[in-house]
Amino acid sequence: MMKYDVVVVGAGPAGATAAKYLAEKGVKVLLLDSEEFPREKPCGGGLPTRVQKRFPYIEPFIDSVSYGSITYSSTLRYRLDLIRERPLLLTVLRKKFDHDLVGLACKSGVVFQDRRTVIDVSVRVDDVLIMLQDGDTIQAQAVIGCDGMRSVVAEKTNLCKKLESLCISLVQEQPLTQKQLDAFFTKKRLVHLFIKAQGIAGYGWVFPKKHCVNIGIGEFQSALPRSKQKASLKETYETFIEMLKKQKILPRDFPVEDLRGATLPIFPLENTYGDRVLLCGDAAGFINPITGEGVYYAMSSGHIAAGVIADALKAKDLSKHFLSRYQKAWNKDFGKDLKILGRFNYQWGKDSERIVRMMTEDKKFAKLIVGVTGGQISFSKYKGALFIRYLYVSFKDIWMKRKRQKTV
Repeated sequence: MMKYDVVVVGAGPAGATAAKYLAEKGVKVLLLDSEEFPREKPCGGGLPTRVQKRFPYIEPFIDSVSYGSITYSSTLRYRLDLIRERPLLLTVLRKKFDHDLVGLACKSGVVFQDRRTVIDVSVRVDDVLIMLQDGDTIQAQAVIGCDGMRSVVAEKTNLCKKLESLCISLVQEQPLTQKQLDAFFTKKRLVHLFIKAQGIAGYGWVFPKKHCVNIGIGEFQSALPRSKQKASLKETYETFIEMLKKQKILPRDFPVEDLRGATLPIFPLENTYGDRVLLCGDAAGFINPITGEGVYYAMSSGHIAAGVIADALKAKDLSKHFLSRYQKAWNKDFGKDLKILGRFNYQWGKDSERIVRMMTEDKKFAKLIVGVTGGQISFSKYKGALFIRYLYVSFKDIWMKRKRQKTV
């Protein structure tokens, strides 16, 4: 039987980060993943700039940088252009990015094994037994579940709940020539965002990268009325592509192929810890409930989890009581933002035309909206400024309407 201090299940950004920081603290770590690496990961691959600010070592893994965005209202009547000199969005190729993070973890001393599927986790008084599909059993002091929204670790340790609030997305990454990328997205590699694209309760995106373009649509099931009949997301995506061609955002011969689907949790689990176990990333439900972005929260939770587990090993106390400090730490770090953003998730099911129009009329309001929803700035810290700006723009909007009525 193999023995380790900690077993990390799932080698995405959360798992690789947790394993890396634990190994750097001298902890004997085994990192497992059911898939063979490098592996494809359906994802837009857009990272807020704060990911690099918090984890500067990812700089060599960045594929491209966008210096602006163009946001469209659902009817395409309103368009907001935000062009800047500083980076707005970082883009990565998830297949390469995740593999590079695992490589860093291995350099730190982590033992990595892919194509190793965990089927059971048994927490005992003195240790944890992790059982694999091939019959092997691993003994550890603690386990960190970073194995996605269908987490086996969460299920077997009774930390999971029935996930009803989900984001369903379709993603395509297609090669384009340098000439095409420059022509359609300029040297600044402008990002295109379509609020409620084709009427979905969500948005569509176009992320230009170094040698390709990533396109996708995401619908938040949590914002849909239960009575509303769900349209085929694939048909919606195909219509979306045709619209992009008409708007000259994509070449006329752009194909719909290699389309991949992904399902994301929207809200954090009530409990992300137990005796000898912690959950990170998607397994814990750490996703921006407005945009669906999760890499920042995955890496941040992995980092926090590593610190708590290392302290617990040192104190020789891996009880639920000791590990509860993990939940307190992530709540203080990013939990407040997730909670506030979660309150606005239902807005995807409502008319967003007015908000986009208000953004086009007031750049300060637009920058605040883009900043807090895109994860560039903290919602909990800027909610007061955003609310005041919203009131200002709303009153200005009412005044302008009355003025126009008087002139008519």
